[in-house]
Amino acid sequence: MSAYENVVTGKLKLKGKALDVKAGGTKKMKKKKMNKVLSNEITQTIENEFSEGMELEETTNDGSKSKDGSGSYVDNLTPAEKRYMDQRQKIDMQKMAKTSNKSHRDRISDFNQYLANMSEHYDIPKVGPG
Repeated sequence: MSAYENVVTGKLKLKGKALDVKAGGTKKMKKKKMNKVLSNEITQTIENEFSEGMELEETTNDGSKSKDGSGSYVDNLTPAEKRYMDQRQKIDMQKMAKTSNKSHRDRISDFNQYLANMSEHYDIPKVGPG
């Protein structure tokens, strides 16, 4: 017991002013929920943009609009913008077709093959003679 005779028991006394900490601790800020009206407006705008994108698909081969009465968005585009939109749409369709054909196993094997073919960044470069 002689090893424990010089141990000081009791509260730890700190110098200076006491901290202003509440007994309950700190409270986390609650996340603000998005207003339902706001979320409805956002979904409507997304649907409108999607429908405008679908209107671009309805154009005929000569570039004129099909006769449904709407389509002022497409009419206001310059020829370069129209070509860009068409090309972008073709590329997106090709990407979607490419990814939809592969299974998860095929994607994983392709990724592993890609990683195997990569040069490692920590390899010692072979520089100079010898």
